[in-house]
Amino acid sequence: MTMFNATGHLTLYPANSTLLTEGQSARGVYIACSGRSKLSVEARDGKTIILKITGNRQILGLSAVVTGGASLVTVTTIEMCQIKFIEREGFLRLIERNSHAALGCAQMLAREIGTSFDDVYELLLARSSTEKLARLLLSWVSDEPRNRELRVPTEFTHQEIAQMIGSSRETVTRLFSDMKRKELIRMEGETLVIPNRIALQAIAS
Repeated sequence: MTMFNATGHLTLYPANSTLLTEGQSARGVYIACSGRSKLSVEARDGKTIILKITGNRQILGLSAVVTGGASLVTVTTIEMCQIKFIEREGFLRLIERNSHAALGCAQMLAREIGTSFDDVYELLLARSSTEKLARLLLSWVSDEPRNRELRVPTEFTHQEIAQMIGSSRETVTRLFSDMKRKELIRMEGETLVIPNRIALQAIAS
């Protein structure tokens, strides 16, 4: 990312700011210096599906800028984000003249394709909303130590979680109630507790 230090300008965006809109041309790329954003698409039935939550050091709008096509996703900030914006023409000149920058962008696009494939595969592989929700919860704690009790802040609403697993808010609310009743999860204030990862993995597999 240091290759882009000398170009573009930094801006602070509040939560719920739209950086890119699905179907519209990208004016440039947005480099996330801090904060998280969500990538979403609109399904044919009008439902919004959240594809991914991105964090620091992500380049947003890269594929649209490189191909000259429209953005395939809508990108919305989740929290206060510091974003570096580089206009399309300046960005293309940079990667044309700098082979290291061009290689770095190619690697980022390759990783983006790979992770997108993995995400879609995981979503399609799950046979039910219960499995999809279990897999989502486990993905939030995938980097945590393999102990029996795991804690994760509940940062997303039931509606947002429904958009992540391609379901409805009502279904997510019902599934959370079922998981609490079965003691697969519990709430402690704003924290979601997974007391037994193995039991949740059994549902996800």
